[in-house]
Formats: sequence, C-alpha cells, structure tokens
Amino acid sequence: MSYYTIEQIEDALIAGLDTLKGSLGVRTIKSYQGELEEGDIKKMVVRFPAIYVVYGGSEYADHGARRVESMTFHHFVCDKNLRAEDQARRGGNQNPGTYAMLDAIRDELYGARLSLEIEPIRLVRQEAVWFESGISVYGAEYVTAQALLFPAA
Repeated sequence: MSYYTIEQIEDALIAGLDTLKGSLGVRTIKSYQGELEEGDIKKMVVRFPAIYVVYGGSEYADHGARRVESMTFHHFVCDKNLRAEDQARRGGNQNPGTYAMLDAIRDELYGARLSLEIEPIRLVRQEAVWFESGISVYGAEYVTAQALLFPAA
C-alpha cells in the first residue's frame, strides 16, 4: 500500500483537470498561491478562466495499526466577463463561466482515483466566494482518503 504526500495528490488533481484547457478554454490550472487576495484579484483576470487547487487539511481516524487520513482539497474557479456580469457565472461567447467550470470539475473528479491508491474523490460542497465588476469566483471542496499503516509497538 502506498502513501502519497499532499503535493502528489494535489499534482494529480491538477493533472486530472488538464483536459479542461481544451474542452472549456480554461487558461490557468495550478496550485493556489494566494492569487485571489482581494487586492490582487483584479490584476489576475488576465489568467482567467482559471482553476486554483489547494490542500485544505486532513482528519485522522485510528483503526488499530491502520490510520485513515481524510484529505480536503479546495478548488477555486474564476472567470470574468466585463460586458455582462451574469456571463461570468453563466458563460458567454468568450468564456465558459464558473457554473460550467464547476460542473466540468465534478465530471472529471467525482469518483476518480487519478491512478493513485486513494479512496474515490467525493464532492462535499460548492459555494460562492467573490463577485465584483464582472468577476465570478466559486469554491468547490473535494475529499479523498488514504490508509496509513504504522508498525506494531
């Protein structure tokens, strides 16, 4: 049984979404590095439509010598349409919209294992994060788990 690092799972999630660059025209899919801080978000629109992925934390449950790590990953979907505010969410001629991006992520990830020995990925929640000046940002929370084995004491 393999144990995967946070980085390995995050990289697999990002790679699993790579097809959205072609199918939806997503420009940026990468690990989140604070790009969406309120002061910077208007500068980042040149990289939209974008999907940012970040590890949100883990919970652990003991089962004898086995410990199960449940890992949460947040996906931020970002799009813009400066002509019509609702098209940042619903899509338009030049952009897919955050709703379509949320659906596409769900279609790619839900139940997937991404060629890793992890529990199937589950969608936990989707929620609005930020709206202003034709910019739409939504968040989606996904969970997976992996078993960790510890040597007997």
